[in-house]
Amino acid sequence: MKWYLRVMILVIIFGSVIIVGFTKQNASANENNTYTFGLAYAEVMTHPDSGETGHVIYFRQDVGNAHLSDDFVYDDPRRAALNGGNPGVTYGVKTGFLSSDIHLTDQVGWMHNSFYTWASQACSQLSLTENPVNPSSPGYVAKYYGEGVSDLSLVQADITHIGFLGVGPIFAEGTNVLSVSYTLYWFDEQGHSSDIDNNGKADVAFRETYYNDQFEWSDNGVEGLQPDGTFIFDFPTVAIHEAGHGLSAGHSGSIGFKRGILVANPRAVMNAVYINPLRELTGRDNGIYCSNWAQWPNR
Repeated sequence: MKWYLRVMILVIIFGSVIIVGFTKQNASANENNTYTFGLAYAEVMTHPDSGETGHVIYFRQDVGNAHLSDDFVYDDPRRAALNGGNPGVTYGVKTGFLSSDIHLTDQVGWMHNSFYTWASQACSQLSLTENPVNPSSPGYVAKYYGEGVSDLSLVQADITHIGFLGVGPIFAEGTNVLSVSYTLYWFDEQGHSSDIDNNGKADVAFRETYYNDQFEWSDNGVEGLQPDGTFIFDFPTVAIHEAGHGLSAGHSGSIGFKRGILVANPRAVMNAVYINPLRELTGRDNGIYCSNWAQWPNR
């Protein structure tokens, strides 16, 4: 049986809708496996006209369990060639694509801490293992976007924070995308998503996260609208959100406007729109994580 890779894109949006796609490409990894990219889709959030009413106008409703529709399979033999043979879930942090923003003091530390924030929850036996990654090599998706080259040697962990690296049309000039997490999953020769553990979810091959350096970022408490009109985003807030996507958490919370102010109910790290700094998981976030990982690996 041959297995293939398909791409899914998850993005934090601050503004207008974007449309993203991949053309198909084949690349042989070895004699027994062929990996193919299919079309991608983007989960986006728009910024509508709020009005000035006294009640909340919601433009995104909190529904479902906020899990992604795909997940990692414990001891998946197909992932072994990509993550060094670890049966569980591995992560990597690249240090070669950092931002020079003056208010970022420990961006590498926060990329690491974003995983610890989730993995420290006592409800799960999931043990994240850090894999060494080439600090200066581009991510798989960046290589594909930039050169049209499918190079699986670039994949060295199940979840990788690539860093501040431009990614094709996603981070085109003037875009409203703050960050993006890509999920690549297995599907068979007939185009059906793989589900070898029969849990009703497509099987993840690996995930990569990128941050957009066209925006101003900080981790030292300087945040929000500045006197010169610049808006500065809290990097730890966004990194923890993206690590949540890496660990199969989807967007949650009803998002809307009240008297022109952006609000979320309930407030959570996994809200789909950046509102203000939030560096600790809320009850909603804990519920998403624990309901997905509490039975790992026997789920």
